[in-house]
Amino acid sequence: MNTLASYLVLLQKQLSEVDERNFDFASWKSATLLLVTSCFGTNSAQVAAIDKIDYAYNSWALRDESGTTDPIRRECKTTLSVIISELQIKAESNTETTGSSQSNSLNFMWLPFEDELTGASLKKLKSIISQPNVPDEEIELFLKDLPNQTLVNIIRNTLTSKEFKEWISQ
Repeated sequence: MNTLASYLVLLQKQLSEVDERNFDFASWKSATLLLVTSCFGTNSAQVAAIDKIDYAYNSWALRDESGTTDPIRRECKTTLSVIISELQIKAESNTETTGSSQSNSLNFMWLPFEDELTGASLKKLKSIISQPNVPDEEIELFLKDLPNQTLVNIIRNTLTSKEFKEWISQ
């Protein structure tokens, strides 16, 4: 079972806990925040949505008199259901991609080199970094031979890529 599938199982368990008779909101919220933070990152909208859920009124009598289901439970279920759906979409997109997911996730690091270097330079760089135990000096010499603007463009394109921004925000 991969990581996303494991998180889906755990989040589904959290969703089912909302319907339990002895539902403990504080415990549920803490555990759910931990899971959602692990999946989406600390500053994600999903974490903020779970964190925002709180009892607006504290009287059980008021809740019982309303004749409706507990609005906090309903908000917990709705919010977590959307988060689970997002994670399922993410899991499906990961299984649809071909090849190594690790190499695909690092494409944003290599693409700026492909954009900025000539074919011969790119081939030379690949041969250097493909060597086992490549000395740092060899890579440094290659980079020093590149024009300064080319180096700036490579770094800028890497740092401004959508994938890097997503990775750094986790």
